[in-house]
Parts: sequence; structure tokens; C-alpha cells
Amino acid sequence: MNLRLRFYAIRLLPAALVAGVIVALDTAGIDPLVSGWFFDQHAGGFPWRYNGFLEVVMHHWTKYLVVLAAVAAFAGYMISFLAAQLKPLRPSFLFVALALALAPLAVAAMKFFSTRHCPWDITSFGGFVPYVGLLESYPAGIAPGRCFPAGHASTGFCLFAFHFLGRALANPLLTHAGFMLGLIAGLGLGFVRIAQGAHFLSHVLWSGVVCWIVIVVLYGLIIEPRQMNCC
Repeated sequence: MNLRLRFYAIRLLPAALVAGVIVALDTAGIDPLVSGWFFDQHAGGFPWRYNGFLEVVMHHWTKYLVVLAAVAAFAGYMISFLAAQLKPLRPSFLFVALALALAPLAVAAMKFFSTRHCPWDITSFGGFVPYVGLLESYPAGIAPGRCFPAGHASTGFCLFAFHFLGRALANPLLTHAGFMLGLIAGLGLGFVRIAQGAHFLSHVLWSGVVCWIVIVVLYGLIIEPRQMNCC
């Protein structure tokens, strides 16, 4: 098999497996079950929806940190044209800058065109639309919810870029740390929004799938093929 195709086949397999898990969880009704843990029946809402720490620090400040990291990576890419010692790192700088920017952007684009609604819009959670599964359609006349996948979770999942940066630099520590960073940050920030009633679990997991696919494609396009040892 062609080296590039082998790289894509191996690295996109986890995304396909997670997508299958998402469908299985949706069929089992896990989404409303998990969101129900954070819903207060007596108050008729999600108590943490307007929590200041979750909304300001976990929702907004984390985005700013990732934007800052993307800007720093792009700055390194530009400086590499002036500093000869940074030239070998030029593809890596570009890869990280684009991954941190385009992975969340891809999720945001999907979210903009999505018909899915947030938990707080669902009737069983005090909203106004019925709950339907991922593979089902809403009844006629219901406006698009634009709530799928989870946009904020992509702020964490885009950090999977550092897993692939570790591969590019042949740095096993960064490779493993980058994977754990993306996984923990994505799930952590995703659960913050689940607790606030902003997203279902499937929204969060699908955000991770999209980010992974975008990052894999960018890696294949930007990082030199000889670095793709697919091990």
C-alpha cells in the first residue's frame, strides 16, 4: 500500500471506530441519561448553566489560550523564513498553527448547518422541542438547533495536534503527552458544556472525531512523507 494511503488508513481508523461507538450509545439512549445527571427537576433547568467559573474561565479563557498557541505557532512559521536555524521546523510550525485553527473551524461550520438542538431546548429538560436520536429527523416545522457537534470541546480536541507534532519530531514523550492532552482537554471541556445543558455526550464525542480527521489530513498534507513511519 502507498505510504500516504497507509498512513491515512491507520490514523483514520480510530475516528471510524469512535463514530460507531457514538451511534451505538445514541441507540442505547445514553445522551438523555447523561444530561439528566445535571438537570434539576425541581428547578426545571440546569443549575450550572450560568455558573460564572464555567462560563468565563472554562468556556472563554480556554479558547483564548488555544488562539494564543495558534498565533505563536504561526509566528514561529513566519520567523523561520528569517532565522535559518528554524527552517527545519517550518512545516511543524505551519501544521500546528493550521491544526489549532482549522479543526475548531470545521466543527463550527458543521454546527452552523446542523439541525440538532441542545439539551436545554428539549422538552424533557424544560425546552420546547422533542428529543430525537442522531439518526432521526425532527418533526416538520422545527427550526434548526445548530447545536451539533460541540464547538467548545473542539478547543480541547484540537490539541491532538501536539500528538502528531511529537511524531513529526520523533519525540515519543510529546507524542503520548499530546494525545493525552487532547483527550483530557476535549472531554473535560465537553463535560463542562454537558453539565451546563449546552450539549449531549454524542455532540462532544463527534467533535473529537471531526478534530482528529482534520488534524490527520493536515499532517498528511504538510509534514513530509518520509516522516510518516506509520508505527
